[in-house]
Amino acid sequence: METDENNSEEVEIVVAKEEPANDTEKQKASMEEFIVADGKQRDEKEEEIKQVRELEDLLGIEQMNPFKTLDKDIFEQNLSSMSVADVSNMCQNVGINPPPYVNQMKKALATAFDLYARKHNVTVQGQAKPIIDKSSPDYDSVVRLFKD
Repeated sequence: METDENNSEEVEIVVAKEEPANDTEKQKASMEEFIVADGKQRDEKEEEIKQVRELEDLLGIEQMNPFKTLDKDIFEQNLSSMSVADVSNMCQNVGINPPPYVNQMKKALATAFDLYARKHNVTVQGQAKPIIDKSSPDYDSVVRLFKD
């Protein structure tokens, strides 16, 4: 704060730092380059997860299952976005005595989810998609075999 000798008013000087507006655009571009470089099919996985969520909503899995889902990927996403209180409440709902640390709670829940899925044989899987070379001379016959 600066004071003017002639005036008794105080003048406050505020300096604002300007962040480049293009910073987020640069990050998005670098992420797109990374996605192309690693070659993983993230769009297909996201589409499958979306379909599984819709199916579980229709079936009411959230009310029947203490883990609120039957899909491991969805469970891991839910678990990573939960607060400490939510994780502790889920531990209690599942029947696990909550460990003192969040990481231990999440590991215990992941183990309990795996055991639940194995015990009840409730894994949600998509269709098996064979990898076939379209330029192969036997392509048509192989496709007919898989359709039957």
